[in-house]
Amino acid sequence: MNLFNPRDFSVRHPHTTPALSLLLMLAVAPLTGHCGNRDLSTLSELPPTELSAPSLQTDVFQKGSLNTSRVTQRGANSTVSVLQEGNRNNTSISQTGTTNLAVLAQYGSGNDAQITQSGGNSTGEINQRGVGNHASLDQFASNTSANLNQFGNFNQLAVTQASSGALPPIIQIGTGLKLSVYR
Repeated sequence: MNLFNPRDFSVRHPHTTPALSLLLMLAVAPLTGHCGNRDLSTLSELPPTELSAPSLQTDVFQKGSLNTSRVTQRGANSTVSVLQEGNRNNTSISQTGTTNLAVLAQYGSGNDAQITQSGGNSTGEINQRGVGNHASLDQFASNTSANLNQFGNFNQLAVTQASSGALPPIIQIGTGLKLSVYR
């Protein structure tokens, strides 16, 4: 008995319903169209800055559970790299301008970090190891650089730069430490 008749695209079986016939037809039909490509956008839909190489790049690696990372980038030639290992770590990064670099690494649980860079040619790095650490880095001018490191538990660190230049690396080692730097 032939179950599939290619001339009338129907499935014949005494106990077959129309829904089951449709399901069987879909199972034997090859997938076509956009299903073969996960990126559904065409080249004409992308802004010109995304067509040129390099443009905006984001890499996020998460290992553990309930980790979140939010990245927003505008401009061109900027890169974000996020590494989260542990549980309930949270990152929020926003970059505007060109040629910015944001690197954020979290190891542990319950860590919270944020990087905001509005100008161009800025580098911001945050490294956290421990539990319940909070770090924020705001750089609004161009040509800025800051590196924040937290090793321990329940530390708080905030940096704001409104003028160009580089801060020396800031390192917190211990428990319950709090540091704010405004420039």
